[in-house]
Amino acid sequence: MSQEFIIIGKVVSTQGNKGEVNVLPLTDSINRFKKLDTVFLGNNHSKTIIDIEKIRIQKDMVVLKVKDINNIEEAKTIVGSFLEVERKNAVKLPKDTYFIFEIIGLEVYDENNLFMGRIENVISTGSNDVYIVKGKNKKELFIPAIREVVKDINLEKKRITINIVDGLI
Repeated sequence: MSQEFIIIGKVVSTQGNKGEVNVLPLTDSINRFKKLDTVFLGNNHSKTIIDIEKIRIQKDMVVLKVKDINNIEEAKTIVGSFLEVERKNAVKLPKDTYFIFEIIGLEVYDENNLFMGRIENVISTGSNDVYIVKGKNKKELFIPAIREVVKDINLEKKRITINIVDGLI
């Protein structure tokens, strides 16, 4: 379940007329952008490494100046692209914390080894994530990612074990 690149943002629009772009951060750590000198620009199955000239954070948006993009017309060519970093350069997560892409696709079993379904998506609610699990009968289960419910996450086995508490299903 490893992937070589991790998406950290999406270029959503141009900013001004000197080649800057607005980047929507797709990471919990917006300040990670301040440490970037280069990043991969990905779109339509291709990746290009780009040099970052300047970065500033405005509210919850990143304003990025890419080297060799000097006007609004050039900046428009990268709108819609994703910014990616190599997996080895990803932010180090605390113990028992996972990237969303690592969770999606895992099989979910209860503590009696009964298959519940596969994780289709993850919703971030603020207090805790919620795993959307699609079962064999196509019914969706909403599993809160809290210690009382999620007992084990094993990325090697691509499996999550949950405790079915009262009212969960």
